[in-house]
Amino acid sequence: MERSLHCLQNQRLQNQQCQSAEKQPSITWRERIYRWYQLRRERDSLRHLSDDMLKDIGISRDDVQRESRRPFWDDHGWRR
Repeated sequence: MERSLHCLQNQRLQNQQCQSAEKQPSITWRERIYRWYQLRRERDSLRHLSDDMLKDIGISRDDVQRESRRPFWDDHGWRR
């Protein structure tokens, strides 16, 4: 009896995991391209900020240069 209860609990856990995986929406190419375009605009805007503005938000000019050199598809925020 104990073994069958354990198997039943495992089966319920697997079903819950499958259901949660199904709820995650898939990302369309249109959304991905829009995100890349948005990222390029953000990095370009950041590059044009003055040194005083960068100081206000706590970012150095070196950080901005490093960020603006990254390719548009390099997006760590997308895979949340």
